[in-house]
Amino acid sequence: MEQVTWKERQKQRARKWIRAILARWFKVELRGNYQPELNSVIIANRTSTIDLLLLAAFLPEQLTVAFPPHSSSKFWIKMMALFADVITIDSTNAFAARALVNAIRDGKRCVIFPQGIGLQEESLKVFDAPGMVLQKAGSSVIPIRIDGAQHSIFSISKDKHLIRLFPKIILHVLPTQSYMQDKDKPLDRNAVSTRLFRLISELTFANSFQPMPMFKSLIQGAALGTKNKALIEDANRAPLTHKQFLARCFILGRQIKKQTHVGEHVGIMLPTTIAGMVSFFALHAYRRIPAMLNFSLGLHNVLATCKIAEVKAIYTAKQFITTAKLEDLVEGLQEKGIKVYFLEDFKDSIHLGHKLSGLLKGRFAALAYQLLGAPVSPEDPSVILFTSGSEGVPKGVVLTHSNLLANCSQLTSRVDFSFRDKFFNSLPIFHSFGLTTGSILPLIHGLSCFYYPSPLHYKIIPGLVYQTGATIMFGTDTFLTGYARAAEQHDFSGVRYIFAGAEKVKPETIRHWIDTFGVKIYEGYGATEASPVISMNCPLASIPGSVGMILPFMESRIQPVDGIAQGGRLILRGPNVMKGYLSSEKPGALITSEEGWHDTGDIVTMNDEGFITIAGRAKRFAKIAGEMVSLTAVEGVAASIWPELLHAAVSTKSPSKGEKIILYSEANNADKASFVKKIQDLEYSELLVPHQIVPGSKIPVLPSGKIDYLTIEKELEEGLVSM
Repeated sequence: MEQVTWKERQKQRARKWIRAILARWFKVELRGNYQPELNSVIIANRTSTIDLLLLAAFLPEQLTVAFPPHSSSKFWIKMMALFADVITIDSTNAFAARALVNAIRDGKRCVIFPQGIGLQEESLKVFDAPGMVLQKAGSSVIPIRIDGAQHSIFSISKDKHLIRLFPKIILHVLPTQSYMQDKDKPLDRNAVSTRLFRLISELTFANSFQPMPMFKSLIQGAALGTKNKALIEDANRAPLTHKQFLARCFILGRQIKKQTHVGEHVGIMLPTTIAGMVSFFALHAYRRIPAMLNFSLGLHNVLATCKIAEVKAIYTAKQFITTAKLEDLVEGLQEKGIKVYFLEDFKDSIHLGHKLSGLLKGRFAALAYQLLGAPVSPEDPSVILFTSGSEGVPKGVVLTHSNLLANCSQLTSRVDFSFRDKFFNSLPIFHSFGLTTGSILPLIHGLSCFYYPSPLHYKIIPGLVYQTGATIMFGTDTFLTGYARAAEQHDFSGVRYIFAGAEKVKPETIRHWIDTFGVKIYEGYGATEASPVISMNCPLASIPGSVGMILPFMESRIQPVDGIAQGGRLILRGPNVMKGYLSSEKPGALITSEEGWHDTGDIVTMNDEGFITIAGRAKRFAKIAGEMVSLTAVEGVAASIWPELLHAAVSTKSPSKGEKIILYSEANNADKASFVKKIQDLEYSELLVPHQIVPGSKIPVLPSGKIDYLTIEKELEEGLVSM
């Protein structure tokens, strides 16, 4: 008896010393109201090898943790036994989960890390097993976010440049969540797993998102890229290391500095190339704000965007202007007093001293950036983009450093991008999808990437994807359909994921890519005002027909719309939502929204797990006989009859029904009889049947991949299409 008492005293003494060491070393703090309910389970995010030890040592009750048999001999797991009730579970045994379920039902406070507790995890894991445990035990969940341990020497992160010797660790206790619905409609295992995935991605985002100036984030990415031996390449096939890219930003920025001033809105009119992204970050290095100009809009609209953003200087390249045949555009801009600078002209003025200076600054980038100008707030404007203009005059959208970085962190909290990946981006950098997702994200995370100047080169891009070994691609339905027609079967053999947006991805497109190339397309949804991604399907959470689950830390509300029975207008707020619009009436004036809410103008439905399904733009509905009819739905029916072709539905006034629908189709054999038969087969409303179908139409497409409805409507108004 005395022996047992002595052992217990030794355990108490060891617990006291270990807790004291951890508290002293990491200044561990428990935040939140820890009031566990009966039959509740602690769910936490993984940050380090000492996560379990931290929870067991600093939570005010005895915990129960499960380990596989082969782990029981490890020193740190033996240390865990001083603080927690350790049970051994063989995960290869079909009945393994039963022991954990029984422990929960017996009132023990179990801890589950849905991402696993092994030391080799490099990606988000499937959440089915933890979901099954919660479902079987009927448990509620106490989420705890461990923050700070990812910066300790025990971190499991690959970002070793963020490691500190004495980081503060905070255990954030969040409100208890019920994972069981009402008794009439219990959650199935898939729904529980999805909610777990959503919770972990929210905890991951909260830990990974660090507001900072964009250029500082690039510096951190360069350190990672150097470690991972990542390369940045474009169509010139002269790859750069991340450090070389950083040096070029300093070299070019020094030249731009002579022609612009701090805080000025400076135009960039370049395709998706290394030069384009170097120009973007060169402006950031010297505290200028890039305005990404859409050179495809024509002189009138480009001048309008320059006026809105008060752009007085534009940087472009002679080779690009010649190739794209934009000489008239440049001449028109210059005639209006806008200075146009060509990157090639800097070659003669950049001498050896400038290059050595750039290399030195790249070597000590953090210090150099600090010395180049005043501190930059993450809430300062980072870029000015312009809406696509597919439905009207483009608007200036001001996104902050924080907006762009938040959206990147939201994406990485949902998708297991790794240093083995190589991004292939051909989407234009004047479009938010091409800029943030395809260009900025790989640079600030130190990943390899390949930039290509045009998404329209259908015969070239598939071969390049294969040659470069790309694993991540981005596109629109229009572009992906074009690539699929021209590609050899092996061209996309190395691609892991394709993310598509900007327009509705047809089910036929998704099916064709899976059947032909074995690659799944994950459809997402975004808006320039949201930096741009709002929701996305991803490998661990995907629902066909939806545009995915809303991203972490985004708030939403759905506003009812007269004439629409299901869903409503989507209103959003979140860390990725813009600072405001630039006013066309008062150039340079910022128009902010009320309390940060943004009206997307999209009619959507959203399920309990946050998956969004889009019915269409509010402007893309026709009111026929008093009912709202989705033009997007009309196009969807057409796509199911005549796949792999473009279809555009627009509405015009009708004396008898209020409005009528005109469907333009690339299909030469498109006819109303086939459409009516499909409507009847699908048992859809006959209101979807167009008043007129125009076969063999040439449908205009914007560089972003969206259909140019504005041009179609103008042609309709001008009577260019017979009625």
